[in-house]
Amino acid sequence: MVQIAGTYKLEKNENLAEYLTALGISEEKIKLASTPGSTVEITVEGNKYTFNSSVMFTTLILNEEVDEKVPSGITVKSKATLDGNKLCIESYFPDGRNGTRIFEFNEEGFIVTMTTSSLEAKRYFVRV
Repeated sequence: MVQIAGTYKLEKNENLAEYLTALGISEEKIKLASTPGSTVEITVEGNKYTFNSSVMFTTLILNEEVDEKVPSGITVKSKATLDGNKLCIESYFPDGRNGTRIFEFNEEGFIVTMTTSSLEAKRYFVRV
C-alpha cells in the first residue's frame, strides 16, 4: 500500500476557482488555495487522517461521520473511507447539497477529484 502521510506541494489545479466559488468560498481563500507551491501536510494516526494547509485544518476518522468546518465557514457532515490507495470523503451540507472528494495516492503524490452537483475540480500534488 502506498504511503499517505507526508507533505505535498500543489502542482496545478483544474476548474478550482469555479468549483470553490459555487461553494461560497471567498476570493481571498480561493487565491490561497490556488497558489502553485502551496503545501498540505497529511498525518495518519490509526484511523485518524489530519489535513493541515493554509486554508483548512481538519481531522477525519475512517468510517465515522464527523463535523468538518470548510473554508466557507460552514460546518458539514463528512465521512471518510479508505479503499486501497483511495481516500474517499463524502460531505453533506446544511442546505441539502452533497459533495465528494476522492484522494488517489501514488508514490509521487496524489490527485484529488472534488465533485458537487454538476461541478468537478481536480488538484494535483507532488510529495516533497
